[in-house]
Amino acid sequence: MASLFGFRTRSPDRDRDTDRERHMRLDGVMQEIALQMLAERTGLERRYRESSANAGFLVDAMDNDEAASGSSARLDAMTDDLINCERRLAALSRQMALMEDLRRQAQDLVEEDRQAPPAKRKAKGAV
Repeated sequence: MASLFGFRTRSPDRDRDTDRERHMRLDGVMQEIALQMLAERTGLERRYRESSANAGFLVDAMDNDEAASGSSARLDAMTDDLINCERRLAALSRQMALMEDLRRQAQDLVEEDRQAPPAKRKAKGAV
């Protein structure tokens, strides 16, 4: 039954432990997402470099009349792929910056909580 004069809260130590566990889980999830984005970016950058080089060789072959028929359409498709890749890399960069900012904010919150003075416990029955 609730008291008319106040309510009980959990101990500050229990709150601190709960917050610490929650922050650790949150940081772990954010780190996992950041690593996934990094892996995607690394793979895209590798494929971008390879495709750029292949497009360059194709342009040289076309300039020297050494390219097979249909090379122009292939080059157009490669160009579209490179543009799409650049867009995705830009989006990943924005997402990675956001994730880093979120991790920094979460860490700042942890530091603030760590530096906060301990809560005082009121005597039983006090308001």
